[in-house]
Amino acid sequence: MAPLRESPPFGRQSRLAPAHPSAEHRDVGLDWDDMRFVLALRRAGSLGAAARLLKVEQSTASRRLTALEAALGAQLVARTPEGLSLNDAGQLVADLAQSIDGGVEELMRRIGGEDQRPEGLVRLSTTESFTPFLMGGLVPLRQEHPKIQVQLVVNSAALDLVRRDADVALRLFRETNPALVTRKIGEVGWSVYASRGYLERTGFAMKDERRGSLLAGQAVVGYAGAAGRSAGAVWLLEQCHPEDVVLTGESVPSVMNAVRAGIGVSVLPCFVAQGDPSLVRLTPSVVTKVEVFLVIPPDHRNTVRVRLVMDAVAALFERERTLLGGCV
Repeated sequence: MAPLRESPPFGRQSRLAPAHPSAEHRDVGLDWDDMRFVLALRRAGSLGAAARLLKVEQSTASRRLTALEAALGAQLVARTPEGLSLNDAGQLVADLAQSIDGGVEELMRRIGGEDQRPEGLVRLSTTESFTPFLMGGLVPLRQEHPKIQVQLVVNSAALDLVRRDADVALRLFRETNPALVTRKIGEVGWSVYASRGYLERTGFAMKDERRGSLLAGQAVVGYAGAAGRSAGAVWLLEQCHPEDVVLTGESVPSVMNAVRAGIGVSVLPCFVAQGDPSLVRLTPSVVTKVEVFLVIPPDHRNTVRVRLVMDAVAALFERERTLLGGCV
């Protein structure tokens, strides 16, 4: 069955799609082009958003999804009053579609020589706390290579680089996947902070930093989700009792906002809190450090635009090593 004309190409995949599928594909009624609708649904989160992503009517997206389910003889989505969500079979189809899409994009880049030119889009995955730091620090890259466009993908969770969710990731942990290329670029120091209002209200003062349970009995703002696995969050839990944690946040900015509001004390990366007049640093030395890495999939090892972005981020961390390390 030939691809429907109303469906525009998804990325670069359809450029290489055969105009006349083989007899084998026709016999089972499977149109490989339909898989891009499943991938778009996963990326966009809803059928309407997926249709907009592919620039088709929602009815077209629904019809193509139904046709793929019929061809495969399996249901790919759960249909609820809230909308559609992929089931396990749908996730498998989306994984395959993403693999095909990424492979064709890589082929087109290599054939066209795009990987050897200092231009194009680079998706840089980072956490919310690093976003302002990177935005200001990457100005020299923009000045030297104006044709490189950096897209910051802000996410506390570790995106899948193998599935090409991003081109390069800034991570606060050492990658264990041997298929990925890792480069350490620095360390980030954490210290304990509280608002001036909290200190005036409670009269709290830090004691000997070497003693355990430093924050026992104080109102503590903790970390949850992916942020709860950071070295700072782990140290914090060792210094208080479970009942001391009065509120948690899933990102550094959310915890810092709670500390700024006077809800309690917490540990924060020094470079984020430094200069905030409403916060008081209670530990002159850093209480813990976190290593920072840049991670890329192996096929980007020789991609010029990705290497230039990596070098720019590494140079930024080197310039701001004192600030990031938490020295006072």
